[in-house]
Amino acid sequence: MKVLIIGSRIPWPLNDGGAIATYNLLKGLSELGIEVHYMSLNTKKHFVDEATIAKEFSFLKAIKPFTIDTSISPIKALLNVFQTSSYNIDRFTSLEFRDSIQAHINENNFDLIHFEGLFVSQYIDLIKTNTPTLLRQHNIEFHIWKTLANTTQFIPKKIYLNFLANRLEKFEKRIIQKFDAVVSITEEDNHFISTQNFKGLQCAIPAGIEIKENKDCKLDYHSIYHIGSMEWMPNQEAMAWFHNDIWPKVTVKNKLVKFYMAGKNMSEHYKNWQTTSFKVIGEVEDQNEFIADKSILVVPLKSGSGIRIKTIEAMLAGKAVVSTSQGAYGLSILHMEHCIIADNEADFANAILILQKDRELRGKLVRNSRKFAVENFGNVEISKKWVSIYDDAISRYSFEK
Repeated sequence: MKVLIIGSRIPWPLNDGGAIATYNLLKGLSELGIEVHYMSLNTKKHFVDEATIAKEFSFLKAIKPFTIDTSISPIKALLNVFQTSSYNIDRFTSLEFRDSIQAHINENNFDLIHFEGLFVSQYIDLIKTNTPTLLRQHNIEFHIWKTLANTTQFIPKKIYLNFLANRLEKFEKRIIQKFDAVVSITEEDNHFISTQNFKGLQCAIPAGIEIKENKDCKLDYHSIYHIGSMEWMPNQEAMAWFHNDIWPKVTVKNKLVKFYMAGKNMSEHYKNWQTTSFKVIGEVEDQNEFIADKSILVVPLKSGSGIRIKTIEAMLAGKAVVSTSQGAYGLSILHMEHCIIADNEADFANAILILQKDRELRGKLVRNSRKFAVENFGNVEISKKWVSIYDDAISRYSFEK
């Protein structure tokens, strides 16, 4: 089978959920014998040099990066108010990239074209092909923006976020109808596709995670952490809530507790949060080394969609997890079986304090969650599901044609 995958970024380094999901998809399919060609925007924000691309993606049949600047332009954002398109999508649109995609399609006989995420989905309107097409939805993007708007108190910002969400909603609901198949990362997002009277194939396939053996390391049971991309607005919102409302309730009852906040693209103002017990680390070179001696991951998300890959990785690494319901979205993990779910600051703080004291409960959650993660998110089994949906999409397209 020969597949073209079109992406919005080069998924490297593997320091955020989106990069991990795409990289493991590309590698998993290649290891199963699929001939994978990857054409992707190489954005200024996530730029990867040619030497690194050649080294880290040697398993692909072909990889063709296209350099583009998707940075937010205040002038273009303002002008977009008077247009009908979604500025979130416009930033990722390039007619030169379209021409490059079209030329590669014309030169190859692909069995299927896979669009990796909403931010390249618009290219289905810009290219010509007689090949079945598939869209993978990492998130229902407009849901994220609507939730952010609902939780924002500053009225001008709330109005603008709602404006962006409404534009994105119109685009998202329209564009999915153009594809022969839509694959969501979560069952919840798959249900949304069902409500849109989508006529093609649809299913949910979670992100695959590479299963590794955990190295022996002495845990610091007073050490908790969060790691995530701090350019993502839901993470910014989550950490502000944790720092301002949850953390004080933890430290007033446990003076030994220490919190470690890590993530890429962390703005300078977070350094003001630094104390002897609240450590602002920033981007880490080796995530596994960073989390090795820490015992509890906190996921205080109040908005967002898709699946929390960092949570799955923590479960595989033997960490206990305290999360909001939103943070556990799409994982099907159960309260007091795989993690503790808490949706207000008092309950969230108490959950952390309980896990630090109750080693029996912590051990139970760690064992259950690792078993659950291994059984449901191993990349080999997930990749086989992708081959199956590819086969179904190709067969259905050929039959209808």
